Amino acid sequence: MEKVTAEYKETAFDKIKQFTKVQFLHWTEEEFSCCFRKMLTLEQYREPQMAQLYQNYLASGPLTYMEALFSGMLGDEGKARQTALDFYGPIFLLYSIYDGAEDKSHVIKLLEEHMDHFLQEMQIR
Repeated sequence: MEKVTAEYKETAFDKIKQFTKVQFLHWTEEEFSCCFRKMLTLEQYREPQMAQLYQNYLASGPLTYMEALFSGMLGDEGKARQTALDFYGPIFLLYSIYDGAEDKSHVIKLLEEHMDHFLQEMQIR
């Protein structure tokens, strides 16, 4: 993870934005991945294995990854967890909004606006 963090430290936020959008589209627009995400959402309450997969793929896994990434970028482990929550929390919410939206492109625009706003707030230019 240290190697990944070091590489991302030198990567422009636009690359993180692009990666995040690709991941979002993977979980929302690719048929298998979208169905798998929805199945995990339901089955996490019935099966411990499904709950663990849900955490790994959609909840604590991405949050932990982003925390490590921001720790390296900010050079401050103390702020990294909150920064990761600030960044990933709205993205996680947008999965549900996307599922219920008639205009899916609007949700993608919300995702992009969130990331732009985050960039401005964090001043990671």
